[in-house]
Amino acid sequence: MKAVWHGTAGVELIHEQGRLLFDPFVPLRGSPVDVKIGEFDGFSDIFVTHCHIDHVADLPRIVKRNPDVMIYCTGTPYRTLLKKSVPARNLTRIDYGQELRVKGFTVRVYHGKHAVLPRVDLARVRSWLGSPARGNIPRIAAEFLTYRENDETAFYLIEADGKTISLMGSMNLRGDVDYPSGSDLLVLPYNGWEDNFPPALRIVERLAPKRILLDHYDDTFPPVSPFVDLSPILRQYGDRVAPMILRKVEEI
Repeated sequence: MKAVWHGTAGVELIHEQGRLLFDPFVPLRGSPVDVKIGEFDGFSDIFVTHCHIDHVADLPRIVKRNPDVMIYCTGTPYRTLLKKSVPARNLTRIDYGQELRVKGFTVRVYHGKHAVLPRVDLARVRSWLGSPARGNIPRIAAEFLTYRENDETAFYLIEADGKTISLMGSMNLRGDVDYPSGSDLLVLPYNGWEDNFPPALRIVERLAPKRILLDHYDDTFPPVSPFVDLSPILRQYGDRVAPMILRKVEEI
């Protein structure tokens, strides 16, 4: 099995029977991350972790370009995408505890939890308004109100070729869910908290993966999303952890 990062939380998994795509997103104007909408053409199966702008907002455009694509998501993104004129034939509603077989992958769905976002104070707003990318703020604000998470973040365990991948859309776990541990790879979105290191440490110790790849640390919706400092977790785990590199094929 192989993994390829397409920026933000966009991760492609590949094996001999097919490929899956998770959370595709096209960076906003002013982002240094070069991902275009055409990069997501040709995928037949897309999984969503939760209903935030940087996980679902580009799905209506992707469906228009790829009318046979199937999107797998929980209730909130399902209803939201219907309102955004995504046809029901392109949507499969899934739920926690479900197991799916798609393109030779086995995908198990667990109830995840979203990171605790930093408080938006006056100083933070002033810094955004002083940014060259401040023109993105109206869209980000409007779509943050449109695309609501509603405590519906999914945690996926994906199996193929004798390997297991734990894939998270946001860096948090619920206390009442028995998540699988010891997977061959954890895809960890290193983002979402005021200080990302303590929750990352708790998650890694709880899930005990053999290897960790970091995504979602990049600046794709400026001025709200600066690059995240990865040095604390890289120092903590050494060769066991690495940042995903855009379009680099990672062997699992």
